[in-house]
Amino acid sequence: MRASMYDALYAGRTPIGAQAPWDIGRLQPAFAELVAAQRITGEILDAGCGTGELALELARYGHAVTGIDISAVAIERARAGAAETGVPVEFVVGDALTLSGFDDRFDTVVDCGLFDVCPPAEQAGYVAALHRSCRPGATVFMLELGAEATRAVLAGLVELGLPARAFEHLPRLVPADLTAAFATGWQTLALAESTMMVRLPGVREQTAVPAIYAEFRKS
Repeated sequence: MRASMYDALYAGRTPIGAQAPWDIGRLQPAFAELVAAQRITGEILDAGCGTGELALELARYGHAVTGIDISAVAIERARAGAAETGVPVEFVVGDALTLSGFDDRFDTVVDCGLFDVCPPAEQAGYVAALHRSCRPGATVFMLELGAEATRAVLAGLVELGLPARAFEHLPRLVPADLTAAFATGWQTLALAESTMMVRLPGVREQTAVPAIYAEFRKS
């Protein structure tokens, strides 16, 4: 069910519109700053990579990058981008919440809006998968939609005439959810308020909505 839902979003087959709300065609500003500062290094995992903009930008810096996403539609577009630009990235259709087959491989993980859609019952499993897939000392950089952003997105959906109950799965994330999930086996390096650019339903321009920025290092 989850894969088919994201395939429909990336293919523009939902009332939300032709693009997924987070598919803005460029890097999120928070990650653009990290890339420019060259803080993302080593062998990199882009967890929930979507159409691959961040993974491709990191690969342009010469890093070995793997992007994984559950949506085959998104990965097809990411692979097309890699072929068009000639930038080598390993794009994989798979479940980034389990990361099967990637043990002890990555020095850095970037997560832009994956944890925030991870059901609470699966958050511990996802963090355990990250721990298993990371080398000692690896860093996870995260930018996640917060509860305030969810309220803004939900209001836009209701204005489009869509039933609110259909979107009960939207994230209600608060900073404490992240610190609790990464409490064991990780060191918190940063946790701060931030913003994420999204396409709100019914709004033409991209909009900055509240987000949570975090960095964790594997102990």
